[in-house]
Amino acid sequence: MNSTPKTQGTESWGSVDWHSAWRPLFWSCGILLALNLFLWVWDYTFAFTVGLNSASHAFTLHYRTLFWGELLSVGIFAGLWFGWLVRTGMVLDREDIPPAEEVRRIAILWSIIGATSLSLYIEASFWPNWDGAWHQTMVRDTALTPTHIPMFYFFFPLSVVLALGAYLYGRFRIPAVYAPEKGFPWSFFLLISAAVLEFVQVAFNEWGHSLWLSEEFFSVPFHWPFVAYGWLASGMFAVWGETILRLFQIEKEARRVEEMPVEHTAAAGR
Repeated sequence: MNSTPKTQGTESWGSVDWHSAWRPLFWSCGILLALNLFLWVWDYTFAFTVGLNSASHAFTLHYRTLFWGELLSVGIFAGLWFGWLVRTGMVLDREDIPPAEEVRRIAILWSIIGATSLSLYIEASFWPNWDGAWHQTMVRDTALTPTHIPMFYFFFPLSVVLALGAYLYGRFRIPAVYAPEKGFPWSFFLLISAAVLEFVQVAFNEWGHSLWLSEEFFSVPFHWPFVAYGWLASGMFAVWGETILRLFQIEKEARRVEEMPVEHTAAAGR
């Protein structure tokens, strides 16, 4: 029986677990779309029946309760997720990462960025259009309007949480790209700044509409920071770009190992 020796290349690293790598993307995006659908149906059902008078008991029951439920759920989710990322990441940060595992972790990071992108898209496309139409035709008697509550107090803070969570994941699980000694990455600075700016812009927007101009014109100056948010959000493409470069490095290392003689590869493994 011929026992020709084989070179130790990518086969020795094991195959990438793509199922667990992309599963967070499908689950997170599915949950985001389901939550968005729920809030749509909620507004379609109650906006014109109980959402016109913020001083009524029905408004408190259907919308102030929703407001506090959103903030509490996002806060609890952030605390549990961030705590898990840091607690488990501090252990993983001290371990050597096999190439196949590093590729899987990069794919998971892409999944988190994908969910963040979807959250940013929902908060900056569907809801602002609905919000503008609502406030142009209805009287704004409070900042907690039926369209503000889902947009400003759920998706906006959720996008901040997802952006910060993406950085924490990369910081502890992909040290070749995001180790502390490499400095804080500009990619995440831009992405997190976009989410935070959009969140802070809520207060500026309400101040402008309350004391400056009640009409819902998209070209008014206190709406301009919303445009800057779109530019800053392009940082998500930088996250993909720098991790793609890391994938090229992993592939280059794989080819280098494949080209090494077997005895040299074994010696390198020892």
